[in-house]
Amino acid sequence: MMQATLKDTLVFEGIGVHSGEVSKALVHPEKENTGIRFLVKGVYIPASYRYVVSTDHSTVLGFEGARVSTVEHLMAVLYMMGIDNLTIELIKGYEVPILDGSGYYFYKELKDRVYTLSEPARILSIEDRFEVKNCKAYISAEPADAFEVIYTGYVKGLIELSSVNYSGNIRDVVFARTFCYDYEVEYLMERGLAKGGSLKNALVIGNGFVYNPEGMRSKDEPLRHKLLDLIGDLSLIGCRLKGKVSSHLGGHSLNYELVKTLAESSLSTISTSSCVSTPW
Repeated sequence: MMQATLKDTLVFEGIGVHSGEVSKALVHPEKENTGIRFLVKGVYIPASYRYVVSTDHSTVLGFEGARVSTVEHLMAVLYMMGIDNLTIELIKGYEVPILDGSGYYFYKELKDRVYTLSEPARILSIEDRFEVKNCKAYISAEPADAFEVIYTGYVKGLIELSSVNYSGNIRDVVFARTFCYDYEVEYLMERGLAKGGSLKNALVIGNGFVYNPEGMRSKDEPLRHKLLDLIGDLSLIGCRLKGKVSSHLGGHSLNYELVKTLAESSLSTISTSSCVSTPW
C-alpha cells in the first residue's frame, strides 16, 4: 500500500452543524510523509489524537489557540480512500462543513482526484487483544489480516440492538447521516451546539419515527453513521490500521480513548521502512 494525496486543490463550503457559521475549506495536495493537517488562522493543526481538545458531540482538534471542529466525517472518507497527505485550510469558520450530514459529498468530490505517491504507507498492526470501557460501552481491538470495523448499537423505538460492519467498501457507510433525538435538540442549543443543524443535514429521531420527510437512507442508517464516526476517529492514529475494531455503544470520547491506548500500547507495532511488505 502506497501513500496518496490529491491531483489538485478543491473546495468544500457549507454550514457548520454546531457553530451555525458558514465554513469554507480548501483541500490542498501535499508531498509524501506530510500527513494530514488543518490550517486555521495561520496555525497548522496535525490530524492526530495528540491534538484532540474535545469529544463533546464531535471531535475537535486544537493547537496554539486555534481549533477545528467536527473533523470526523471528512477524516473517515480520507481514511477509507487511502489519502494520507493533505492540508485542509479553513478560510471561513472553524468547523468542517457538515454538508448533508454524511460523508457522501466529500467522497463524491474526492473519488476521481486521488493521486498515488512513491512512498509506502505507514501501517500499525494490532498484535494482541485489548479493550477500553465506559459504563455500558466498550471498544475492543484485536489482530486481523486486514482492517475491519464493527459497530453494535440501537436506536430507541426504531432499531433493536444490532451490528453493522465496514471491511473495505466505502459505500457501506459513506451515505449515513448524523442524527439526534428530538428531545436532545433544545439541550444542544442551550449548550451552544447544533446551531446549524436542520433536517437537511441531520436525521432527527422521534419515538419510533424520523422527522425527515424522505425517511432513512437505510434501515440502520444511524448505526452506519456511528461506524463512519468511529473510522474518522480511528484515522487520528495517523497511519493505516491492520486489525479488527469492535465498538459496543461507543462514541467519540471512547473512540479517542481507544486510539490513544492503541497508539501508545506495546500491543501494537508500526512498520515504517518495512511496511511496503506488509499485506493488507
